[in-house]
Amino acid sequence: MENLEKNLKCPLCNKVYQTYEEKQTDVNIAIHLFELAVRNEYDTAAIITGDSDLIPSIKIVSSTFPSKSIWSIIPIGRDAKELINCCNKHMRIKEKHLQTSIFPDEIKLNDSSKLICPIKWK
Repeated sequence: MENLEKNLKCPLCNKVYQTYEEKQTDVNIAIHLFELAVRNEYDTAAIITGDSDLIPSIKIVSSTFPSKSIWSIIPIGRDAKELINCCNKHMRIKEKHLQTSIFPDEIKLNDSSKLICPIKWK
């Protein structure tokens, strides 16, 4: 994955700020999905995405390896109808899934140090 620097302007205050745009993630996922299929390293692949850019790679894996199953797990707020239609199965992430997946506020490590959840994340 590569991050591309980008300057954006705030529509409220007109201040220019620097941010980053990820690049090549879709391509890397597509290549890896196909490569693992070629190596026969999965029967079912689950991809967490709502991005339709992955549809061509899912279709080519499905047509080249018809015994492979590809599931899409759709993030909250994404429609992804086309993606759903090209996968064998799908599910949508719901708020309850996120709530039941939260780590404890504090995790003690073997060396007696701790990982503490920032207050603003709670």
